[in-house]
Amino acid sequence: MIYLREANWMGDEVLVMSWHSHPSVFKGFHTIRKPLTFEEHHRWWTLTTKYWKKLMVVLVENDIERPIGIVRISPLEDFSPQIGFTIGEISLWGKGYGKKAVELALDWLREHGYKHTHTSVLKSNKRALNLLKTLGYGTIGEARKGEVWLQRKL
Repeated sequence: MIYLREANWMGDEVLVMSWHSHPSVFKGFHTIRKPLTFEEHHRWWTLTTKYWKKLMVVLVENDIERPIGIVRISPLEDFSPQIGFTIGEISLWGKGYGKKAVELALDWLREHGYKHTHTSVLKSNKRALNLLKTLGYGTIGEARKGEVWLQRKL
């Protein structure tokens, strides 16, 4: 089972940085081509706190809970916030946790009165594109060079 919880300040920030520093993870980001320094990551984490909802993806197995990823929802004041997600524990890729995390994020958006959501994914990130399409996202066009823009009604 997994659930989402609010990200806490220091402990989660360091964990997310360690995930984002792994080459298999950061190659899925448009803007990150090398691991961020702690200062760069901290600046991103701090600046996004006001406008983004950061939710940790928590796996529960045998009564043990551990964070395995993060979902980002932003900007909160937009009528169509963007969902971003990372399963940072790469040994758990392909087990359905990313799909469940996005489903829980969609539930969160519905519960908070949103009617639409969108996201953008690198064209090369076939796993994420396939996952989002199975969840009802449709392609709108190109967000940035090499990046697909997808949208979904809630």
